[in-house]
Amino acid sequence: MKHALLIIAVFAAAWLTACSAENAVPPRGGGPSPVKRAGNTAAPAHTMEIPPQSDDYVSFEGGVKVFPSLKRVEVEARVLGGQRRPLEFLIVGPGGSAHEALFTVTARAEHIKRGLEIIGLKEAKEKFSGRGYRETPQGDGIRLSVRFTRSDNGKEAMVRVEDWLINGITNASPAPGMFVFTGGQEQYLPELNRSVVSADQYGNLAAVWHDASCIIDNRHEHGAMSDVFEPNPNAPGKPQAGTSVVLVFEPEK
Repeated sequence: MKHALLIIAVFAAAWLTACSAENAVPPRGGGPSPVKRAGNTAAPAHTMEIPPQSDDYVSFEGGVKVFPSLKRVEVEARVLGGQRRPLEFLIVGPGGSAHEALFTVTARAEHIKRGLEIIGLKEAKEKFSGRGYRETPQGDGIRLSVRFTRSDNGKEAMVRVEDWLINGITNASPAPGMFVFTGGQEQYLPELNRSVVSADQYGNLAAVWHDASCIIDNRHEHGAMSDVFEPNPNAPGKPQAGTSVVLVFEPEK
């Protein structure tokens, strides 16, 4: 067992070393920022009905439930707070950049990826590299929502996750349909019969600033620009940092 774990560690380390150059962070700035920061406007109300539940689901560690018949994946998460700069990520896991993200989960990216595959989503055939890459990320669209208890009236609600974001260029929440299932970077090790997913190695699962290692990325027109997206302070009923919520992943129709 120790020998197998050592082999995994060696392969993962070698692969990450190769990926590090591709994922090197390009320099920020380089001129006046086009981002406006004054007077963020409230998000449009993309309130949704609470979806039906089912006892027919596949579960993974970390609070992941996959409902094949409902075409839905649910993941337990917590709201992050105290960000001192715009967001680079939407969702991070253990060891991820929590200071630049909106949600944190304990689930592995590999398990969320398998769940998205079970409900029929296809990852990108064309892959890009690095962070801040200029191309538009590919893959099936994901309707990403958050189910939570409202802080203002104590009622359960569900909204598009875009409502909890602000685009600093437009001073408004992004339009729905922001995220795609790129699948990130994954290497299968046949001698160990298992895969290594880069999103688990780096701890970052879903990006708002393009990151090829994440399994979910932002296809919005400003996704290649850093320091654009930030938490929406005016999102109606948004709970305080540390509150447990459920992230809901469905095919974007």
